[in-house]
Amino acid sequence: MTSVATTPSPAMPHPAALPNPEFQMKLVTQFYPPDFAATGQFMDELAQNLSQQNVDVRVFTAQPGYAVEAGQTTAPAEEWMGHVFVQRSNFLRGASRQWAGRTVTSLAFCAHTFWHLLRYKNRGDLLFLTSEPPFLQVVGWLIHWLFGTKFVTLIYDLYPEVAVELGVLSEEHWLIQFWHDVNKQVWRDAEAIVVPCQTMKDRVVKHCPELADKITVIHNWADPTWIKPIAKADNPFAQEHELMDKFTVLYSGNMGRCHDMDTILGAAQDLKHEPVQFLFVGGGPKREAVMAQIAALGLNNCAFLPYQDKAVLPLSLTACDLALVSVDIAMEGLVAPSKFYSALSSGRPVAVICESHSYLRDLVSDANCGAAIQNGDAKGLAGFIRYLAGDPAMAQRMGSCGHRYIQEYFTPKTVSQQYFQLLNRAVTENSALYQSIEQGDFQVCYQPIVNLGNQKIWGIEASLRWQHPTRGLICPAEFQAVAEETGLIVPIGWWLLEEAGSQLQTLQRQLDNPSLKLSLNLSRQVFTHPDLLSRLDRLVNTYKINPTCLQLEIDDLGAMQDASATTATVLQLQSRSIRVGISNFGESYESFDYLHRFALNSLKISPSLIGRIGIDPEIVKLLETIVILGKDLDMEVVVQGLESPEELLRMREIGIQYGQGYLFCDRLSAQDVATLYTENQHAIAYVMPETSLVGDCSAASDAPLVLIADDDRSMRSILRSIIQKAGYRVVEAENGAIALQLYDQYQPDLVLLDAMMPELNGFDCCRSLRSRMVSEEGNVAVAVKQVPILLITALDDEDSIDAAFLAGATDYITKPINWAVLKRRLTKILG
Repeated sequence: MTSVATTPSPAMPHPAALPNPEFQMKLVTQFYPPDFAATGQFMDELAQNLSQQNVDVRVFTAQPGYAVEAGQTTAPAEEWMGHVFVQRSNFLRGASRQWAGRTVTSLAFCAHTFWHLLRYKNRGDLLFLTSEPPFLQVVGWLIHWLFGTKFVTLIYDLYPEVAVELGVLSEEHWLIQFWHDVNKQVWRDAEAIVVPCQTMKDRVVKHCPELADKITVIHNWADPTWIKPIAKADNPFAQEHELMDKFTVLYSGNMGRCHDMDTILGAAQDLKHEPVQFLFVGGGPKREAVMAQIAALGLNNCAFLPYQDKAVLPLSLTACDLALVSVDIAMEGLVAPSKFYSALSSGRPVAVICESHSYLRDLVSDANCGAAIQNGDAKGLAGFIRYLAGDPAMAQRMGSCGHRYIQEYFTPKTVSQQYFQLLNRAVTENSALYQSIEQGDFQVCYQPIVNLGNQKIWGIEASLRWQHPTRGLICPAEFQAVAEETGLIVPIGWWLLEEAGSQLQTLQRQLDNPSLKLSLNLSRQVFTHPDLLSRLDRLVNTYKINPTCLQLEIDDLGAMQDASATTATVLQLQSRSIRVGISNFGESYESFDYLHRFALNSLKISPSLIGRIGIDPEIVKLLETIVILGKDLDMEVVVQGLESPEELLRMREIGIQYGQGYLFCDRLSAQDVATLYTENQHAIAYVMPETSLVGDCSAASDAPLVLIADDDRSMRSILRSIIQKAGYRVVEAENGAIALQLYDQYQPDLVLLDAMMPELNGFDCCRSLRSRMVSEEGNVAVAVKQVPILLITALDDEDSIDAAFLAGATDYITKPINWAVLKRRLTKILG
């Protein structure tokens, strides 16, 4: 990276400055190159990659501390590094690795940072602060409190938990409790919180559950084009340090209080008589203690080197045969072992020393790049080293897998794009969204839910539209992700709940329909929020709403993200007689896993399934299964996204009860809903295609045709599936009257009649069909075609059987149907 140690002129921008950046971000971190600290290296790469995405990154950092150990004493107070402008503090500079010395130096840097950020030109559009030092995010919060500057915090080390685990202070100490309280306040006001692993997020959420949706997990990374596999034979670093003839195990980086060095030393002792070399590169608080312990054990297979210049890292990291990464007991989720990613990128297998619940185990398993060793299992580590030393081909395969894993998932470009999206939203969209929440710049839109049998309005679904100050009315899909990541989805959800509840009361009175139902689709954050139930109680009491008229829905995937919380909410809602539904159901077969977990009232089928009916024949089977399950579990089935009469007919054939979509109408205001309801009290009008409600008759044209008449849609679906699989064509009728019409139209080869259909029952329908099977020629009745008729009945007493034959039935089938018997009857009758 070319550095230009010049101060930018206020009158003329520096040639390296971006001409029209998206926004200006102030990155504040104590460590930055030429410092060798891993945090600084990551921040440098992040800054450079963000600048390539047209972000004007300005860095405020300290003079190098780790680099002092390698002989570099100072760095320029100001310089351009690529398109990134870097300023360094010289206030109370120190390079102590001792706890007290580091604390004093960190506090001094925080004080200078606060002083620096008091000037408007130093703040930019957004502050981005690391947790090193841990007090730095408090400075960001103070600047936010004083000037309203937005800030994002990146937590690499989780304090005060680290201090507690290291025994510096007890959890009960007043300072620790105060620190927790400060953290909560800081994090609540941050635009976003970034952590490098899920276990760290879990730690934060344990203390602050309300922050779960504000925290984003963004992993660290490595540059596989810079740190890439180099054969030891071609590696000058390996040659210089005489690492060619032994299997080399490398520990590179900080030997700090959070790292398990004892397990490594135990393995070194176990392998002291074998051709294995342990190389420790770096420094840290434990370095001297580790060296002393090695001397006391009399180990000759361990060597130490200081931190290496960044330019040397591609060589030093590839001078080994196995890379080590360690996290000490109880430190999981408190620190980020950043060297893990560069170790994978080096193309060497990796051994991770960690606890059983560490996220690193999952990464190693996914990458197939090495092994995870339990803390204290020195013999296990030694055994893995022996295994790789004896199988170089396996070691090479593991190393190649690790490098490829980094290439696919954890490159600087990939990860910096995640940062850019988060930071850009924090700067741009959030401002307008915050303002709109304060001003109530939202509208509630409604779409009728229609009974597909009689086309009457059964209920309404409420959704939100944002009246954007410049873009006009926009749908939730365009701002929901931003709202969820920033936590703004919760106040938006409360606004929707209140407004829709008020309008429901008005509509019920205006239409004189106190049973009109309202469906509200809530985000997971709102659905599982601890305030939801109390707000619903107030809503029901304030607007005198019958709780059974309310249905709250949660998205298919959202329901399972925290299944226990969803279950608790569902039970509380149903104890209040408030209905619960799942929207976008059926997008994956995993959807069926929780049908028995949650006590649901309705399923809303995803529109994506409807659009694929003509493409994927399995979709119809899936929908039929959903209908059958809905009936068995006493759940209403609603289809979303109906857009054509053909889709409507298909859904009715399948047996779906309710539907909504642009076929019936667009999204409407509350007043337009009232007008539509008044004008369509009998049925919603739409243009129907010139076709009958029949099943698929497109099977082989010479295959026998079966007419099924049953008012139970689930039973029709099952019968159709069985009969079609047997190779026959099918037409369906939902009552006896339609069965007579379809008989005249299609002249089927077999009729299956349900005996207990309403209005025209199966016995009467059978008699009518038999009367159609004769023609009068003078006074002589001549049989035209004696079509077989099977009556399906739940009654198997002698009188019912006699009644079936007297009505003209060829045979009868009793319920529950024995499907094997039915297939034999079909084969016997139709061949």
